[in-house]
Amino acid sequence: MKLRLTVKVDSNGTLSLQLPPELANHELDIILCDHDPHPSPEELGYPADFFQKTAGQWQGEPPTREDIQDCDARVWDS
Repeated sequence: MKLRLTVKVDSNGTLSLQLPPELANHELDIILCDHDPHPSPEELGYPADFFQKTAGQWQGEPPTREDIQDCDARVWDS
């Protein structure tokens, strides 16, 4: 069984886990990972102000999609 929980440590540094009863008396490996659910632009490989400078800035004609009925056949199409 694989169980993923997202929990918050309280101001005293205490973490409490309530696990499902079917895990009672089982030996478990617990892995704790400190993570930020919202990585910064820099962590994603962008400059810090990239999204503020680029989001919503397109000023040309709206993009259009070509008709795809005559597209190349793919291996999975056969």
